[in-house]
Amino acid sequence: MKLGHIAGCAAILVSLAGCGGREGGGWDEGDVAAAEQEIESTNGFEIVNGLNSGNGLNSGNGLNSGNGLNSGNGLNSGNGLNSGNGLNSGNGLNSGNGLMASAEGRKTVEYIVKCALPAGRSITKHDETLTAHTYSGLLGVAPEWETGACDEDCQERMTACLGAHLNTTGEHISIFLVGNEAAFPSIGPDTSATYPTQEGAFFGNIFKSPPAFFYCNSDGALTSPVPGRIGSSGEKQYNNPFSGDGSCADNCVAFDEPYASAGWASCGGFDNVLTVYRQ
Repeated sequence: MKLGHIAGCAAILVSLAGCGGREGGGWDEGDVAAAEQEIESTNGFEIVNGLNSGNGLNSGNGLNSGNGLNSGNGLNSGNGLNSGNGLNSGNGLNSGNGLMASAEGRKTVEYIVKCALPAGRSITKHDETLTAHTYSGLLGVAPEWETGACDEDCQERMTACLGAHLNTTGEHISIFLVGNEAAFPSIGPDTSATYPTQEGAFFGNIFKSPPAFFYCNSDGALTSPVPGRIGSSGEKQYNNPFSGDGSCADNCVAFDEPYASAGWASCGGFDNVLTVYRQ
């Protein structure tokens, strides 16, 4: 049975950061460098409340309470976004209203598309003035959402992706994402020598009402926390649902071999988990 929702979860602030990549049947760190170069070309977005939620690869996109994306509603409520339909349809992501009707909402859309769709895919939507905006995919954690519904598994993958990129202070850091190959084939289970510190893992479902937004700690969060990230002081937008030090090692199921030490396949009953590494 899945863990219950988070009471009083604050607004969600996210930004885009590094990911693993697949090449020739293996996991090649070179793909990460290519992703970094592509993301750097879109750097410099900020949130109106002054929290530049940049977290990796010098990109700053955000979801904030001004868009109505709070714990009482979830991502499916009152903002022109509907996981029951494809992002590239009028019923999945509205043009002219909801998220597309404000600069902050459009930043949110840009991040959601980059997280959901793979590189080479894009969608175009219009704002309230009928100006067209094109948003490009990159991470590809929910490619089916481009034209079809984002079901519960899809919502959980998106939640893990959003949580992994959250930073409440504006400090920019690079991160490396690791995912179970079955759930996250575009990211993959291998680690990178450039990112040796496992920070923690993220999971839940922030699309349902009320949403569930969770994390667990690895050694990096407990011994060398980064301001605005898990393990640091201050208000968080997610919650560690486990007792004690809330460690992933004590509460999650590891990947299958040969990647058992790389990350976590399930936590708290959720099977779509992203493990995050830092430099």
